Amino acid sequence: MDSPLPASAWNRWCRFGAAALLLVGVVAVFLAPADWLVGSAQADLGQQFLAWRAFAAAGLRAGHLPGWNPYSYSGEPFLAGFQSAVFYPPNLIFLVLPLARAVNLSLLLHGFLLAWGMYRWARRRGQHPVAAALCGLALPFTGPVFPQLYAGHLSNLCTLAWAPWVLSGLERWQRRGDRRGLLLASGAVAAQILAGQIQYVFFIAIAAVIQAASLAVGTPAAWRRALPGLAAAYLFGGALAAAQLAPSLAAAAESVRQHCLDPAFAGAFSFPPENLLTVIAPGFFGDPVRHLYWGRCYPWEMSLELGVSGLLLLAVAATEPSGRRAAWRDLGAAALLLLLALGRHGPLFRPLYEHVPGFDRFRGWSKFAFPASLFLVLAIGRGADALLRRRPPARLLAAAAIGLGGALLLGGAALAAKPALLAPLLARIRDSAESYLPATAFTDPAVIRSAAAQAGRSLALAGGLAALGGVLLGLARSRPRAGAALLALLPAELLAFASTQFAHFRAAAAVPAELASFVAAHPGDYRVQDLIAPNNGFLLGAPDIWGNDPALPSRYAEFIAATQGEDPDQASQNVTFRSLPPIYSLLRLRFLFTHPASGLKIYQVPGGLAHAQLVAQYRVLAGRGALLTALSQPDFDPRQTVLLEQEPAPRPDPGGGPSRVQIVGQSPDRITIEADTTAPALLLVTDAYSRDWRARALPGSSQAAYDVLPADYVVRATPLAAGHHRIEFDYEPRGLAAGLGVSAAAWLAGAGLWLRWKSRR
Repeated sequence: MDSPLPASAWNRWCRFGAAALLLVGVVAVFLAPADWLVGSAQADLGQQFLAWRAFAAAGLRAGHLPGWNPYSYSGEPFLAGFQSAVFYPPNLIFLVLPLARAVNLSLLLHGFLLAWGMYRWARRRGQHPVAAALCGLALPFTGPVFPQLYAGHLSNLCTLAWAPWVLSGLERWQRRGDRRGLLLASGAVAAQILAGQIQYVFFIAIAAVIQAASLAVGTPAAWRRALPGLAAAYLFGGALAAAQLAPSLAAAAESVRQHCLDPAFAGAFSFPPENLLTVIAPGFFGDPVRHLYWGRCYPWEMSLELGVSGLLLLAVAATEPSGRRAAWRDLGAAALLLLLALGRHGPLFRPLYEHVPGFDRFRGWSKFAFPASLFLVLAIGRGADALLRRRPPARLLAAAAIGLGGALLLGGAALAAKPALLAPLLARIRDSAESYLPATAFTDPAVIRSAAAQAGRSLALAGGLAALGGVLLGLARSRPRAGAALLALLPAELLAFASTQFAHFRAAAAVPAELASFVAAHPGDYRVQDLIAPNNGFLLGAPDIWGNDPALPSRYAEFIAATQGEDPDQASQNVTFRSLPPIYSLLRLRFLFTHPASGLKIYQVPGGLAHAQLVAQYRVLAGRGALLTALSQPDFDPRQTVLLEQEPAPRPDPGGGPSRVQIVGQSPDRITIEADTTAPALLLVTDAYSRDWRARALPGSSQAAYDVLPADYVVRATPLAAGHHRIEFDYEPRGLAAGLGVSAAAWLAGAGLWLRWKSRR
């Protein structure tokens, strides 16, 4: 297998190939129709990220930081939500490119960034350039990564692209004491924070701890560097990203994530043990595009596809004498991360949830499969390196692969011939309450036959590939080209897998044309409730009373949960709307949109309040329970009475004469109101409350200062004295100014250190 080309030449050819692939991808992005998007219109890209990226770009083009999003949850923090990614440098492309092209280019560039980081990491491990290139080419198409394109997880894909850079930089520091590696890791940590998926930041940090522990075994110097290096990288990375981190952490104090999650909610979307089959048989449970998915949870977070050839290369790495120690270290790290991915199905969930900070703030522990895949791909690269350097495996391994292939072929044939063999597994999934299929589907003979046929085909294909791989391993001892064929089999497998996960749509599908036309024909200052895509208010042109954001304000979530008969203590972004109670008039709700199979349905909801109005009566109630109970009473009228949590100053006078209020200026982060009152009154603004809204007296106001109080638990009220008032309400996220200062100082320090080390070199 050795080539007359030296490693440096192979390295140049790999870089040339990577650049060529990137260029082809960029050309394809710009040749595609301007509104063509990768993913599903019914997933997060079409129902969430398109609207968020468009809203952020509009604000930045207008010359201000978009701090408040008035289009979801009757208003919520935007910049202070991690997934807004306002400060993420690659998102500047959204300012200059059409929305769909910017999304596609972002996905392409981050896929390349992930692949290149993996290649560099493998090369620093001393792997042959072709083996390292195989690592880089394989990783973006594995089960934990590629299906997220279908799901539209834009912030996930942007964040995980930096993971190899974090871990390889830390490894470079720990192994060699190279401070440039530490600086690289810090920059990559900052990029992860700015990219928006804070859960992956936390999970990659856990992977970094596991990696440090595995590298430090038996190496005193590595032990001494491990913890200080980790602390330095994450502290400095946090400082670099402080402009995003500081306001987001401050806003978290008002969100549903301010408290630990309920154990059942935190355990949701744990990796099902039976889905370990997807390592070699990714289509066993179906897929999101071609075949019915009958497994637990969602298919895009429950796949570990590495390819049968990838599994065989793992076996080569684990048994090859000269490199198996390093391979087992990577396999051990991957095994521990996969144990974490099992979540509530494994033994570590409960002790970590109860005793380790951070583990009680996230659900979806299946995401640990991604950092596990990093170490597995590194081990695959080590197996490829052994074949490239003519270190073939033992004959027993080839025989075992052929035997595995035979067993899988028999299993696939048995399922195809007797679908009833699948019944116990189907019953287990049905009883888990983690499937999104109706319970009747699991006993439907047609569904059982279809599921068994698909599972059988997947097992049979894996069996055929395992047998072929075993033959190639056996031949590799005397014929190096057989080993090369096994290496070529891996990208072929992964590309075939990717084809079953690929979908695309037109940007217009995010907002049905009929719905957009209706909203355009009904202008006004009101809100809607879109039961399918509540986050698309900005694209639709009408703000929504609901949304889909794990960091929504806790007051609002508790209010909505209580009005739908749910426990406010368990409030989250998941709620089942069963009714439209009269109190929703407080939210300015005017239209309800549903999208059943029969077509779009529009219902008008009468009685919505004005955006701003003056109210003379109030009551002060203590505690959430008393407030929510009072709001639910049939005789409560928010036009006549405001429920407060403290005495207002000045106190309203119900006996006052005529008054007037008018909104004279409005933007997402600012609203200017003029009012004339003949007696003290409360100015009620029917937008969601946040402590970061402040009121400022404008010239001509008869009152020098104004307060912003929570009113009716979820909206805002400002006490007014008698007289003329000109008030400007501004939203500025708490911690933003300090975060910007810390980030500026950290970036200057980082640039200085890099230039200093560069000049010394």
